[in-house]
Amino acid sequence: MKIYQARFLIFFIVMLIVPGAISYFGRWDTRLDGFFVLKAFSIACFMTVLYYLLLKNGLGKRG
Repeated sequence: MKIYQARFLIFFIVMLIVPGAISYFGRWDTRLDGFFVLKAFSIACFMTVLYYLLLKNGLGKRG
């Protein structure tokens, strides 16, 4: 299983947009600066790797 599959790239893009949008529209972060982008990118990377590892270790399979 490779992390560059379409489902992981789509998941990464969704995780890049959704938490940042919730944070911005919820007024927790009101400035779109470099730190905001860094936080969004780090959340997306962490969640994508976590999702990849969960599927790789078999937790995503139905038995």
